Amino acid sequence: MSTASADPVDPDPFGYKDRTSYFVTPLDPGAFGANADKSIILSPYGTSRTIECASFHGQGWCRQFDHLGNEHKLDLVKIPTGSSEWDYRGVWIYNPF
Repeated sequence: MSTASADPVDPDPFGYKDRTSYFVTPLDPGAFGANADKSIILSPYGTSRTIECASFHGQGWCRQFDHLGNEHKLDLVKIPTGSSEWDYRGVWIYNPF
C-alpha cells in the first residue's frame, strides 16, 4: 500500500523567494529571443547575485543584496507588449540607495 504525499507547506507563502532564474540581463544570449519571457535585470550584479521577490494580492516587489550584504530594492518598469494591462515585460532596475 502506498502512502499519500503532499508538497510541504510553505511557512511564509508571501515572503521573499529566490527568483533569479526568472531574470536575464540585456546582454544574455537569448534575452530578446528564447528568453524573452523572462524579466530583464539592470543591476551591477546581473544575475550573479540572488534576486528575491515576493507578492501579495497581485502586487510584487523584488530585492537584491550587494557584495557587502546590504539590501537594495529593485524598481519595476513595465514595457507594454500587448493590449492588456498584463501584457508587459518587466524591467527591474537596481536602486543603489
